[in-house]
Amino acid sequence: MGQPAYRYEPQARGPKKYDGLFARLRDQRHPAFQVPHIPPGLFQQWVDWEPSYTLVPGDQLDIVVLSAPELSRTLTVGPDGRVVMPMSAPIMAAGRTFTDLQAALMGELGKQLRDPRISVTPRAYAPEQVYVGGQVNQPGTYTLPGRVGALETILMAGGMRPTARGRQVAVLRRAPNGGMMLRTVNIRGGLLNIHEYNDTIQLRRGDIVFVPTSNIGEVGQFMQNFRNALPVDFNLSYQFGSNGGNGTTVISP
Repeated sequence: MGQPAYRYEPQARGPKKYDGLFARLRDQRHPAFQVPHIPPGLFQQWVDWEPSYTLVPGDQLDIVVLSAPELSRTLTVGPDGRVVMPMSAPIMAAGRTFTDLQAALMGELGKQLRDPRISVTPRAYAPEQVYVGGQVNQPGTYTLPGRVGALETILMAGGMRPTARGRQVAVLRRAPNGGMMLRTVNIRGGLLNIHEYNDTIQLRRGDIVFVPTSNIGEVGQFMQNFRNALPVDFNLSYQFGSNGGNGTTVISP
């Protein structure tokens, strides 16, 4: 008895990225390869700037009252962003520079003392933290071990899931005016081809790294869920540094 005849059935292939040479030259992609646009106005243009250091919860301060040494203290900025000195109401420290806090303390103690002279210097800094979310194995808040980029934080978060789109990893950062900036980096391409690697951003305290499933357009939906995505403690720390120190939490970009 002869062997049964088998007929080769070619597997169906997905659509091509470009339908011919002219479509490629005009960058007219098949709808399956088109990247949804992020709603205009949701993010600001990325600018590189080095802001002055502003205090965050967990920072330790040496506060010396030169005109009344018995009032001098070593204080830690509380989870609510405030510090408390003797003869003073709680003062918002988070989001302020050392000079700003010094002036605020002088004004508050000036209600009880004549011409108070105060010095505020750092004793220890709170850990720098970033949030890694999206298609990573362990989303969450991570402490920066130094000056690292998005790739290192993704590895700290257990690496990318198989559904991740590593060529369009989003890095989110607060702008000088408090708005949100967006920049994308190529992680997947960099691992396969060093010439495509463009993860040259050194992350800072409060940055957010988001790995999408299919394309960067998902980051818009991610921002809509921003309040629920961040842990409470990180949310407070992140917001205090972006509102001028008045303690008002502003979630939306």
